Amino acid sequence: MDYTRTLKRGVIVTHYRDTYARIQLDYLKDNVNTLYQKVKKPMMAIIKANAYGHGYKEVANSLKENPHISMFGVATLKEAIDLRKLGIQQDILVLGAIPLENLDKVVKYDISLSLFSLDYMKEIQSLFHHQKPIKVHIAIDTGMNRIGLKSKEEFEKVLKLCSTDIFQIDGVFTHFATADDDLQKAAYENQLSMFYEILGDHQFKYIHCQNSASMMYHHETRSNIARIGIAMYGVDPAGDECLQLKQVMSLYSKVVMVKKVHKGEHIGYGFTYQADEDEYIATLPIGYADGFVRANQGRKVYINGHYYPIVGRVCMDQVMVKVDESVALHDLVEIFGEHIPLSQMAKELDTIPYEIVCLISERVERIYEPVLDKIYVSQ
Repeated sequence: MDYTRTLKRGVIVTHYRDTYARIQLDYLKDNVNTLYQKVKKPMMAIIKANAYGHGYKEVANSLKENPHISMFGVATLKEAIDLRKLGIQQDILVLGAIPLENLDKVVKYDISLSLFSLDYMKEIQSLFHHQKPIKVHIAIDTGMNRIGLKSKEEFEKVLKLCSTDIFQIDGVFTHFATADDDLQKAAYENQLSMFYEILGDHQFKYIHCQNSASMMYHHETRSNIARIGIAMYGVDPAGDECLQLKQVMSLYSKVVMVKKVHKGEHIGYGFTYQADEDEYIATLPIGYADGFVRANQGRKVYINGHYYPIVGRVCMDQVMVKVDESVALHDLVEIFGEHIPLSQMAKELDTIPYEIVCLISERVERIYEPVLDKIYVSQ
């Protein structure tokens, strides 16, 4: 479908470029419901990295009244503050470190922090001068070696040293490294066992270790909230095609020029492609500055029911495609979507779907269905 001229519910959608992402918010809600039926517990919607490229303000706004979403997880303090300014009432957890000179904003906006090391805890204590304690979730490192406490002794020490005047410990969590890999099931089970061994008999408001992969491929009962990330956006965590979820994002461009080149002519930077015969070449306004990386050279796009190869190097703002004489100016081009799923594109690029959607830059306009009125975030 062509979305460049859209009028719905009196909202006129203006486009400034013929490259855009289509975000189907109804699919997002369907995926939340599908995952809830699997785990039957409250969920934390993970909307870091601009909601995996889908637009964190719009995604959060569409989920803020969803009965299955009890919490939001973000990567940065700015994301958390923006959610509060949008009117999000649920708890918000920053999953990584923040610059601690911003502790006053953490308290002001009632945001929860991840407490992941003794040093970080002591820094917070040394800088704390507020009326209310800071809400924290203690991170346990069970094998990722990214952030988190590494032993039961360290965990107990943090619990002992955490002054209740400074910290309100609301939760504890870990993150799995291999929950999406059936060949490494033992590693997943070792992490799960270590997490609960370190946790012991302690009880918290939130206990969470289930990520999207754990929710889809494993059964875990003690955690009382699940973190729904990539699966919420309709993407299988293992990068496979997934019929039970609906891919929320599709990416489109348009043909802005069709030219005939003669046998022996070259295409693009470095002359990496040479025409074997007289050929038709279409130019599209999408390039690596949009997140469409140079490794896409040689892959195919979908136009009018047919697949056509990308020839020559991907440029910063444009890319060339070898087509036939049936392709015309303004024809719609699917980069990924119904005919080219993200799982297929990721395999062809030797990467993961996460990377593809997260790399889509801000200059690629997101078009939301149902159409949203503009969301304003106060400064």
